[in-house]
Amino acid sequence: MSKAEVEKLLEKYSAGLCTDAEKALVESWHLQELSNKNSDLNPAEINEARKQIWLAIQKETNIKSGNTKTLWLKLAAAAVVLFFIGIVINREVQKNIETKQVFNNTQDKIIQPGGNKATLTLADGSKISLTDASNGVIAKQAGISITKTKNGELIYSVASASSPKNDLYNTIETPRGGQYQINLPDGTKVWLNAESSLRYPAVFDQTKRLVELKGEAYFEVAKRLDKNGVRVPFKVKTELISGRNQEVEVLGTHFNINAYNNEPSNKTTLLEGSVKIKNLQSTKSALLKPGQQSLISLSSPSVLVSVVDAEEVIAWKTGFFSFNEENLETIMNKIARWYDVEIDYRGKKINKTFGGRISRFNSVNEVLDMLQTTDAVHFKIEGRRILVMP
Repeated sequence: MSKAEVEKLLEKYSAGLCTDAEKALVESWHLQELSNKNSDLNPAEINEARKQIWLAIQKETNIKSGNTKTLWLKLAAAAVVLFFIGIVINREVQKNIETKQVFNNTQDKIIQPGGNKATLTLADGSKISLTDASNGVIAKQAGISITKTKNGELIYSVASASSPKNDLYNTIETPRGGQYQINLPDGTKVWLNAESSLRYPAVFDQTKRLVELKGEAYFEVAKRLDKNGVRVPFKVKTELISGRNQEVEVLGTHFNINAYNNEPSNKTTLLEGSVKIKNLQSTKSALLKPGQQSLISLSSPSVLVSVVDAEEVIAWKTGFFSFNEENLETIMNKIARWYDVEIDYRGKKINKTFGGRISRFNSVNEVLDMLQTTDAVHFKIEGRRILVMP
């Protein structure tokens, strides 16, 4: 039967013009559809549903009415409704089945989160994979012993009585999908986020402490006094491109620096103590108080300061993504770095900000599902590439 013939038959049924054979055909369609589909409903549940629907039809049409014509029209209309209810139910059942099939077929596409991964480059150029290195002493250089703990941390300590050289520099780098914690030779603790690097001396001298960062890191700076009892300042320099180079001067404090090449600005957030931020392009500076964040970008020679939720800024350190009215590109950059995936934007740009909080140790699929609940963005995973679409 063609589509046109089906539509004509339904019109006749609704108008009460069908023969007995035609009526039987139409009224049985929805029953056949339900019976022939694989669904989560058992036969008893289907029969009970049919019974309840028919009782409702009887009540609605008042079968004992003396107006046969009115009764017939009501019954015909009700039967058509019943027919379409069956179709709708079938479509929903089939949709659920197809959803389960899609879910099962995409299990092999689930992309897992990152972990403790890093490479240590010593002053002599030799490289040590901290991901693969066994716990214990992993290197000795110029009187300094480097130990990897069972918690995945690096600790520096004096290994010999001789005075260690203070002109040796080491570099620790995390890849995409990696993070690492290190205790610097002066006792300062540093947590490196994904795709970041920190260059630091194997031994700090008595008058200054200077490290160089690219990427993101959280610092808990150890207090240190010189021979005169004066605090030795701790400085973090980030040199990316002209206009975004900065220096952070610290006197014992907790703070976070976000300075990635593919982000529009450098952000320094203070949690405890005090820091001085200097824009190396313009030499302008600003002093931060706890709960404040500085911003240095190409568009301005100034150091812009604003109040933020500092705990949300360092959520990555405690194992969370925390999106607080962030644009989609910034969010996808974080996802790309942590899950080691490529991002491919399709269609028109999505000018919307997003909020939410989810564990960084969920699969990328779960993180994307959270963003999709807004219905403002949709994703498709192809290997290790994520397609972003309106």
